[in-house]
Amino acid sequence: MSKTDRSQLLLNMLKSEERKDSQQVEQIKKSYIKEISKISKEEMFPKPIKLTLWQKIKIILLGK
Repeated sequence: MSKTDRSQLLLNMLKSEERKDSQQVEQIKKSYIKEISKISKEEMFPKPIKLTLWQKIKIILLGK
């Protein structure tokens, strides 16, 4: 096998592996997107708890 043939073979193998890797990355991205889209807005950003005036005063005086 000549040097150029071997180089070409190695280059083809490298390109093949790159394609496989990029396909795996795309599959992982899609799975992440699917998982994230299942999460509701309320789970990601919980609504703040409304405190009464007395609760706020107690937190200021006694700390949380």
